[in-house]
Amino acid sequence: MKSTLEIPTIPIANLNEELKYANPVSIAIGHDNDLFVLLAEERPPLINGCFPATVTEESYSYHVVHVKDGQKTVVHLPKEKWNYHYIQPIDDGHILLVGARSYYHDAQNIEENARVYDKNGRLIRSFCLGDGIQHVYVTKNQEIWTGYFDEGVFGNYGWEEPIGRSGLVGWDASGHKIDSMEEDKEYSIFECLALTGDAEDKIWFFFSIDSKIGVRKNGRTVYYSPEGQGFQSFAVNGDTIIAYRGRWGQLLFEMQREGDECKVVHEIELIKPAGTPVKPELVSNRENRILFLDGDELYMFEAKSGAC
Repeated sequence: MKSTLEIPTIPIANLNEELKYANPVSIAIGHDNDLFVLLAEERPPLINGCFPATVTEESYSYHVVHVKDGQKTVVHLPKEKWNYHYIQPIDDGHILLVGARSYYHDAQNIEENARVYDKNGRLIRSFCLGDGIQHVYVTKNQEIWTGYFDEGVFGNYGWEEPIGRSGLVGWDASGHKIDSMEEDKEYSIFECLALTGDAEDKIWFFFSIDSKIGVRKNGRTVYYSPEGQGFQSFAVNGDTIIAYRGRWGQLLFEMQREGDECKVVHEIELIKPAGTPVKPELVSNRENRILFLDGDELYMFEAKSGAC
């Protein structure tokens, strides 16, 4: 059993006022030391108690909170019928909202589950990123990367040939496909469990069933074996990886890359000023940082080059 390193932390933003009237859906780190939070006043009910709707009959109200330099601005989207799950910054000051599900009705009727808004809440463009989306990540070069869960890989919601069948797909900012793992025969991605990028414009992803970390750039992928760990979010700085387990337990842990392996150095527990550990409701990542929402407070942790 690895030792646990306790690290004091303080919140970088508070959402007490905003969470009085809405619930958090997704968080994201921007490209300019800013943060984004997607809120919904009410969430659409599941179909038959199991499946998320793609488009709803009733309208729902969303709010996007942008935090920069200690100041908050809010974009209101009051009459939305799309069921959003993810937020990312895109273009110069625009917002990308993505629904995890997209229904394929027929070749002329494919639901466009990615929608770009300006700072006034005006729709700029929309496109389809496929069904069964587990993660969305927009690079500073405005590439959109999507990782898929099993239904997005094997097909559901009318998709006989799902867009996400390779498990990971790259797009330009207008939703045109620029890359995928379809030609990569070394491993098959059953489910993309985590997705991020690094300072060198490489895309990092962690997938099951083989439990490998893939690092992709210019159509080529290098694979690493993490030391028996599962995780849903991670930050990368050189050979240092800070990962958050999520479904496997609310703990951070640090790995160091050695050859084709990533070995666990220790576990990490972030301690709030009150002396209690950070227990995230939502998690996001960008390059060397991981963002957590615990209650109404946002916390950030940064991966440092070399062991903590």
